Amino acid sequence: MTKIFYFSGTGNTLWSAKKIAELTNGDSELFNIGVEMRKAAEPIEADRVIVLFPAYAYQSPLLVRHFLVRSEIRSPYIAVLTTFGTDPGGALAEAHRIFKRKKMEVSYFASIPSVENYVPLFGPQSEETKRRRLVLQKSATEEIAGDILRGKTNSVWTLRPFSICTSSLFRLVKSFFVKAFEVRASCNGCGICARICPAANITIEGLRPVFSSHCEQCQACLNWCPRRAIGYLRFDPDRSQYHHPEVTVSEMF
Repeated sequence: MTKIFYFSGTGNTLWSAKKIAELTNGDSELFNIGVEMRKAAEPIEADRVIVLFPAYAYQSPLLVRHFLVRSEIRSPYIAVLTTFGTDPGGALAEAHRIFKRKKMEVSYFASIPSVENYVPLFGPQSEETKRRRLVLQKSATEEIAGDILRGKTNSVWTLRPFSICTSSLFRLVKSFFVKAFEVRASCNGCGICARICPAANITIEGLRPVFSSHCEQCQACLNWCPRRAIGYLRFDPDRSQYHHPEVTVSEMF
């Protein structure tokens, strides 16, 4: 039995999690970390445990970090994987440090290139860039699934001071970015943004989304809104929306 725990905003990480589940003999279960964090913590037991998350500002999303800190994993094989749009930075190193402090050994680390979706900083990606990155993601995911199936082991360099500084700054200021969300008149209060948010950061009040301060900047609400009603800094919903083409909104729920 393989248990795969994932965090995903626009479906990149979920797609890789699904593909790895398919390629590791199909004897796998998928768990949404956002959902798991709203449950009481219980020991995680399996033949293989895989934790898969995107790199945010060179480290893991804060919610993922909390998950890693609190989780008690009982497995002879633990794999930690990160998807990334620009650079994975020290995301894997951070996970390694957390597990090391808990005296838990990680067997395998790997990073997976995917489509960059942090439009407020990097701007929208061209269609050619998206196609190229999707091909890279597929190839890397398949290779990593093979490594896991064969029980490959490796290590990761943990000294990443620049990543730590960058991520610390990002985590410090990201709660202030909430004020930049803009809800257009086209919003009909359907609630998809609230249902899809992995951090449970959105509530619907008076048929309008209200954003709290523990936003992970995952871009899910922006990219999955069916009416393109949510804007954010450089993100123009009329031309910037992206989610993995092989992931549906119902799977994200």
